[in-house]
Amino acid sequence: MDEIIARAPINRQAAEVTGPGTHFDPKKKIQTKDSDTPIPVRSPLASEKSNPCFKDLAGIRFGRFVVLGIFADSKPGIGLRWVVKCSCGVYSVRAGKAIKNPENTQDRCEHCRYLAYLKHNECWRRTGRQPDIRDF
Repeated sequence: MDEIIARAPINRQAAEVTGPGTHFDPKKKIQTKDSDTPIPVRSPLASEKSNPCFKDLAGIRFGRFVVLGIFADSKPGIGLRWVVKCSCGVYSVRAGKAIKNPENTQDRCEHCRYLAYLKHNECWRRTGRQPDIRDF
């Protein structure tokens, strides 16, 4: 009898739990220009380096992002945009103001933000306590 129970799951949910892993693909539409492929970067121009207000942000970590370099399509003098890479591997473009903001410790790509939101809501649903979103 134990062999029969071990072979056949009781219902669909039990089959999913005991079966091989499944991939979670959220149904949320991502509105930002996040990309799985690398976004082209450029090195700072001589005119940008000579500006006393310019600070090379490459290599700085903020939130789940690491700054890779200046966005290749950034126009000098308009405000530089920086290419960043999330810890999950997604590339995005951010403004220098967002990178330099000391309060910006939880910045992440839209996919990671949505997963943190889902985890936060599930924790609240299961335990009844309202955890801080930064815990996820």
